Order: sequence, then structure tokens, then C-alpha cells
Amino acid sequence: MASNDEKETYSILLYSDDSDFRKNVIDSVGIRPGAKMRKVEWVESATEDGAVTKFREGDFDLLILDGETQKVGAMALLRRFEVEFDDVPPSITVLARQQDSWIAKFSGTTKMLYQPLDPIELQEAVAELLS
Repeated sequence: MASNDEKETYSILLYSDDSDFRKNVIDSVGIRPGAKMRKVEWVESATEDGAVTKFREGDFDLLILDGETQKVGAMALLRRFEVEFDDVPPSITVLARQQDSWIAKFSGTTKMLYQPLDPIELQEAVAELLS
């Protein structure tokens, strides 16, 4: 596992079964999350099995999770990561309802954002958690 200073890019795991959501997140954050920051390498997953496999094989700096993902939601996936793995990176969980914030906190999320997603707020959150 390379230290954060040695890596050439930030690696972000983006979990959602909605391809429009994933595209919106990637477009909102852009190539670099902030001035003088490294470029972002996106790893996308639409399923729990895919996300777990990619997490196991990857070295992620940040997780961005869609709270509205069907079958296995963001909070359940993040809780699984917290239970099964050491060194889970910071995470952003995007929620549709503020009432779900308690379960997002319980799952271990670092930061919560709400739909509709504000591109500037998302970019700032990503930059903050990666710096």
C-alpha cells in the first residue's frame, strides 16, 4: 500500500446502481477536486459484489456512496466494509432524505450530502476529505 504522498492520483470508489448518478458525481468533481491537488482516478461499481471485489483489490483514498442504491444500499455496504476490513477510507454518503442521517452515521460515513446534489458542495467535500 503506497503512502498518500507517493501516489500520483487519488483513487475514489464510486458506488451506485444509477449510471446517471455516477456520471453526475464524476462531472461535478472534475479532473481535480481542488487547486494543486492530484488528479482523480474513478473506480465505479453498480453492485455490492463488484464494490467488495474492487475494494479488496484497490487502495482507495475516498468512497462516494449513493444512499438510494437498490438491493444493497450505501449504508449497508459501508457497514460491511467497516466490519470486514481494516483502514476503511473516509466516505461521503449521498442521501435522499435527512431522516436517513442516523443510519448513515451508524454505518460509519464521514460526511453526508443530500439530493439534489450540489456540484460545488460535492467538490468541496471531496477536496476536504482528500487533503
